[in-house]
Amino acid sequence: MKCVEAKRLINRFVEKKLSYDELEQFLRHVEQCGDCMDELDIYYTMHKAFDMLDTGSHQNYNFKKMLDDELHAARRAVLVHRISLLLRDIFFAGLGVSLVLGLYFLFLR
Repeated sequence: MKCVEAKRLINRFVEKKLSYDELEQFLRHVEQCGDCMDELDIYYTMHKAFDMLDTGSHQNYNFKKMLDDELHAARRAVLVHRISLLLRDIFFAGLGVSLVLGLYFLFLR
């Protein structure tokens, strides 16, 4: 992913509107690109600050920690998604093998 595309996805990341594929590529890019990570940090901080003003919340927050927590949760969500796809594929492969073996033994009798 190039910086232009990553920067275009920042808003959708903050609003949690990325697909798992987009999220995985976005995370991989911002973890390796300091400029895009800095832009994400700035946008995330502004977005959360405006949200707090809209809701009337005037507490002091550690925006950097909040972003780090969101990035960690996003990485975890991508991992869980990939594992679920793998398990699904294994299940259907096993089901297919069982079906083939069942038909094989059915017609051997």
